[in-house]
Amino acid sequence: MKTLKDLKLRKKTEQKVSEWLNEWLELFVKQADGKQGNIIRADFANNDFFFFTDCKDIVNKDPEDKAEETNLKIRSRKRKVVLQLFVKTLLGEKLGRKSPCTHCGFEDRKVRMMYNGHYVFCPHCGYLVVNGYINTMKESIEGVLKELGNDEKNTE
Repeated sequence: MKTLKDLKLRKKTEQKVSEWLNEWLELFVKQADGKQGNIIRADFANNDFFFFTDCKDIVNKDPEDKAEETNLKIRSRKRKVVLQLFVKTLLGEKLGRKSPCTHCGFEDRKVRMMYNGHYVFCPHCGYLVVNGYINTMKESIEGVLKELGNDEKNTE
């Protein structure tokens, strides 16, 4: 994706545009109650995003909500984090990070969403960590196992 540097603007113009984009970034952080997210993947070209947004302040008020995407406050915060990611991309910031395996040390575990949670899978040693809610765990694990069994990239 193109960034501000790709425009090859004069230094003064680039600085002005950078300041303007940073003002937008500050606004989106403020609108997300100061939250920026823990970014694993942010790829606009492939519409591939995975990030954790701290929503404990919302879930603490209604523990039965379980942070499902139906909560409008959580959805709004996540939209603001995606807008932050867009501005950071324009500013040329490298987003995302590799997640090393806690079992074998392999440098690039796969972190993916599942029904009402997420899982982390190491394609090198096969170590699997499932994070979700007990009332949906059966469906979640069945979905993960199906995905891992059908996805050649994950089982190499």
